[in-house]
Amino acid sequence: MKKKHYTSYIPWLSTTLLLLVAVNALAVEPAPAVSGTKNTPPKLIIGITVDQLRTDYLYALEEKLAENGLKLLLEKGLVYEQVMFDADNLDATAAMAVLSTGAYAFNNGVSGKEVYNSQLLRKESIFFDKDYLGNFTSDNYSPRALISTTLADELKIASLNASRVFSIAPDAESAIIGAGHTANCAFWIDDKKGTWASTTYYKGFPKYIEAKNRNKPLGVIMSDAEWEPMHKSGRLDIMPYHYETRGFIHTFYQYGQPDYQWFKSSPLVNDAIVDLSEWLITKGSLGKESSSDMLQLTLYCGTWLHDRPELYAEELQDMYLRLDQSLANLFTLVDKHVGLQNTLIYLMGTGQTQGKFTEVEETKVGTFTGSRCTSLLNSYLVSLYEKGQYVVDLYDNQIYLNHREIEQKNLKLSDVQQAAAEFVMMFSGVEDVTTQYQLLHNDVNERVKRMRHTYNRQLGGDLLLTLSPGWTFKSDDTSQEEPQARYDVAPGPVMILAPHLKAERIVTPVEATAIAPTIAACIHIRAPSAAKTAPLRLK
Repeated sequence: MKKKHYTSYIPWLSTTLLLLVAVNALAVEPAPAVSGTKNTPPKLIIGITVDQLRTDYLYALEEKLAENGLKLLLEKGLVYEQVMFDADNLDATAAMAVLSTGAYAFNNGVSGKEVYNSQLLRKESIFFDKDYLGNFTSDNYSPRALISTTLADELKIASLNASRVFSIAPDAESAIIGAGHTANCAFWIDDKKGTWASTTYYKGFPKYIEAKNRNKPLGVIMSDAEWEPMHKSGRLDIMPYHYETRGFIHTFYQYGQPDYQWFKSSPLVNDAIVDLSEWLITKGSLGKESSSDMLQLTLYCGTWLHDRPELYAEELQDMYLRLDQSLANLFTLVDKHVGLQNTLIYLMGTGQTQGKFTEVEETKVGTFTGSRCTSLLNSYLVSLYEKGQYVVDLYDNQIYLNHREIEQKNLKLSDVQQAAAEFVMMFSGVEDVTTQYQLLHNDVNERVKRMRHTYNRQLGGDLLLTLSPGWTFKSDDTSQEEPQARYDVAPGPVMILAPHLKAERIVTPVEATAIAPTIAACIHIRAPSAAKTAPLRLK
């Protein structure tokens, strides 16, 4: 197994210290002294990232929120209402990486949940790593692709590894971003078994979580689980074009088996994450040591089945209300065992909403066929140079060229990229083509800069295509038009609750890369290594 590249110089907790933690967990302790003042670090830091949480929906439902849930943060916290991303088509994974590192993919390495492996001709998780085995899963992951430190890493470094850090999320990618390189453990729900899974990269998988997996797996809970609206009738506050509620009941089984992807797109996944948090706080005694501990949580607040919001408007409103209840339960738990006065909580929404869509017939202009484009492009390059296989594939609107073939023919890669781009620009439906060379070397305009932010230098394609509005995509002549992932820009909030911070709502838009440095300033640690933006003003 390969050594962890960020942790080789950080000593791990000794066996003696672990035994002391276990003994302390059983002891009855007096109420903790107040911490978290301006110059005193908090006992517990809870970082919550809510996938697709939007400020406008949150405010539309503010009157319906519980006093000890989201409203606690809105009324007593420092609230930045509009966090904006200077990039296009960010998925949730890329957005979370920006918020956790203070940098975009060009500098943090995380361009999205999945990338295309041009050597193996397949798509795979950004964090796939065959060198590490799954723990309660058959999948292989590590944070190797994350080339920046995170807030969790910087806390570990600042405390000389004394702080304990855990991360929980519905999926592996979000859990690993929260955990960074140095956390004790990262947990996510395995799609096949429904267990709380991790990877052997992280060495701190607690025995009590292993027992939870064996004695009370999620599959058992899901067998009787149903999702119904909290309020049976009433106007939908988040979407003005939906006036009536129809009610719904969703279960999480199909073909006699639990469907964990369905479960992860429902608010019940947030309850499961809060439940596991309780185990870490109570059995793991988080917030009970001299150093600040950290719990990173990723919650879901998008649409049912990740589909178009307008198709599941009632479910989306209920998602917000149930998220609020999950957070109220979490905050009550923390107040009981650690004390909110000893805790710093920050909650970040990714804002941008994601859904599958296909252009309706009335707005459809044409169809771009990927296989036809790559086949004709390869023929064109053969005519320019000599016989060979120059084009590998087209994936996620990126064309991958065969670098080995180009090198063997002693061709200059940037010349081949430029020739290919000029040819592809002649295809109907192609609005623009940007080459890898342009992204890496040229002075860029505003449009190209936004593309550069989301580009992965190691794994990205040679040509980046932008289709014209109204054009749809399909892989080949025989395939159906593929629903495209659409990322609609909608500002999300960041809320910070700490004893030394004044409650305030700031409406001026702020850049997403400023969030990690701002949180770092709140807890008196360095900003992540790739962060370049100054922290926001704190009172």
